[in-house]
Amino acid sequence: MSNLIVFDAFHLAEYFLTQPLLVVVGDKVGGFGSYRDGFDLYNKAASTNKKIHVVKGASHYDLYDRPEATKEALGHIVPFFKEHL
Repeated sequence: MSNLIVFDAFHLAEYFLTQPLLVVVGDKVGGFGSYRDGFDLYNKAASTNKKIHVVKGASHYDLYDRPEATKEALGHIVPFFKEHL
């Protein structure tokens, strides 16, 4: 159980996260730091092909639950992965 508590999903991202990366965040800062984490991951990632997109007026959960926010996010995600897969 103690290993789960210290798990860091971004550990060594500056070395291993080399594939194309698109980070999508909402600009409404929430309770658990996803906005900040998105920028941290973007800045740490070793990828030379990376983009970040901020959905104005959306929280992390809006990106899943609010159709306008989801549509905007997917409008960036789908073309990015079509280009890079």
